[in-house]
Amino acid sequence: KHSNNNMKNFFLACLVVTSVISVTESRKIKRIVTKTSDFAGAGTDKGANYLVVANDWPALFQESNMNTCSLGNSACFISDLDDTSRNDREQGKLDIFEGTLLRGCNNFTFSNDVEFIRVTKDTEDDWTFDWIYLEFSDFTHVYCGLQTSPNTINNTTTPLIIMCKNQVLY
Repeated sequence: KHSNNNMKNFFLACLVVTSVISVTESRKIKRIVTKTSDFAGAGTDKGANYLVVANDWPALFQESNMNTCSLGNSACFISDLDDTSRNDREQGKLDIFEGTLLRGCNNFTFSNDVEFIRVTKDTEDDWTFDWIYLEFSDFTHVYCGLQTSPNTINNTTTPLIIMCKNQVLY
């Protein structure tokens, strides 16, 4: 009977450890999907920068460690979200970015829900988009965008701060 209890305790401990690992690993960012607006001039041929933030307003403006992508567990930085193998961010098109294209956000684990993203651009070529989705390994996603109008960004505008809403994919 004693070995039966030890066996039960062992399996229970394995279950708890597996659950803890699953919880800590479950909020990894896997994919970013963008929707460029559908009107003349909405697309761009130039890169855009993204800063994705989880419940940490000050991290939106933390510039010191962006080159090393070291923003703690509240934010990650993509230096240039651009797929050079194709013509992305074209009028009316969806673009999917994953893997190494996500740079510092590839498999990044967030400690809290994502609430904001900051979009900046390094050229005067405008990019107008309807929304940005962040998809996570736990089958949740975050919708970021203004409900009433498209979002336009270029290097002469201030960084665009966009609120995000967490949703569950079924």
